[in-house]
Amino acid sequence: MTIKSSIFSKLETQIPIQAGTAFTCIILLLVLLNSACIERKNNEPSKPKMVRKEQKENIPTRIKQDTILNSVGAYVNKHLFTAYCKTGYNTFVMNDKGDTVYQDSTYSSEIKFIDFNNDGYQHILIDYLTNVPGIQDLLLYDKQENTFQKIANFQDFPNSIRIRNSNYYYSYHRSGCADMNWDSDLFYIKNYTAVKIGNINGNQCHDINIKDGIYINKIHKGKEIQVQKLSINIIEKYRDYKWGFIAQYWKKNYQTFGNVGH
Repeated sequence: MTIKSSIFSKLETQIPIQAGTAFTCIILLLVLLNSACIERKNNEPSKPKMVRKEQKENIPTRIKQDTILNSVGAYVNKHLFTAYCKTGYNTFVMNDKGDTVYQDSTYSSEIKFIDFNNDGYQHILIDYLTNVPGIQDLLLYDKQENTFQKIANFQDFPNSIRIRNSNYYYSYHRSGCADMNWDSDLFYIKNYTAVKIGNINGNQCHDINIKDGIYINKIHKGKEIQVQKLSINIIEKYRDYKWGFIAQYWKKNYQTFGNVGH
């Protein structure tokens, strides 16, 4: 054996041993790094879950108990009055000093200021949602007290209309049979009370108990006294049908029901 071959033989036995040792060290280092990463991940605080946008939008919004649903204001005799309707079915009217001059626990679908009796002042009409259309309350302005007074019995006269150039009014309401039976009442307002003095009763439903026709009555001390009976066919002569007949009849005849108005 030569010196050269002896050296190469020694190197061949040493190189595999050194390579195996290095490979083992690399494996151990990778295992240690992986364990450190797992431990760090486990120790990190958990992040809060994100709420999807569409889920947030579906969350209902609660209306506060004092939410104002609608309001309207007007100057009356140089004083500002504002009428409100709130959740919880509260209707109230406030003056320009912040005082409540009227309050009711009934919900109103609409509140409006209007010169109801043509006296030059704005009054308040309060509409209600009922199975009978046109049910309202009327608050007349009291200039002596600078406030509003509720008219008693006014809800008994739905869809009230003032007869021009007078202090009389008439109403209209259905009385059954899909509005084939109906009534219109003549009234006036005195001492903040609606007083009934006349009635037109229309029947066109072929009822067994009453013959079709128009029955006109005066009201005396709370009792009806029939003064006229007309054929139901008369309403066909008017362009506005029964409403045209009612308006024309009261306009021509309201004074014959007693000069008891203002």
